[in-house]
Amino acid sequence: MIFRWRGESAEAEPTAGESAPPASPASPAGQAGRLREELARIVGRANADGGRLPPGAVPTVRDIDDILRPLLGYIETRGASDEELRYIAAIVQEYLPQALDDFLALPPRYADRPGVTGTTPADDLVRQLQLLDEGAGEIQDSVYSGDAARLAIQARFLDAKFRRSDLDA
Repeated sequence: MIFRWRGESAEAEPTAGESAPPASPASPAGQAGRLREELARIVGRANADGGRLPPGAVPTVRDIDDILRPLLGYIETRGASDEELRYIAAIVQEYLPQALDDFLALPPRYADRPGVTGTTPADDLVRQLQLLDEGAGEIQDSVYSGDAARLAIQARFLDAKFRRSDLDA
């Protein structure tokens, strides 16, 4: 290691020939890895229960997976803010499984019966999944645009630091 940030121990970086230690379960990388595993289980369950779910439900669950799985892989290596991780965790650990569980708990004859709101549970499930899909897209934009903004700031800093001015001649 060439230099250390304040507070960093000398063991923070592996020496040549050693591999990096596994991510701590509490670290963003560890949490992202667990969330990816949970998401895969939810998608597998939605696929298995697809015959009981309304049209459009399984493709929307897969759309959510198409956004979050690569995003979680990115977060495993690059990190994310605590707030972004909380939103993703809420989708994967709470909102998505709860929506599917609540619908699948209903007897099939109630799935298409209008409720007090005038919509059917099938309509409600598909709408909830669409909202989760939109929310996943917003989190994806937040993570990637935040990293893109940091890259632009670094470029401006380097430009100011190393570009020769006409006054330097």
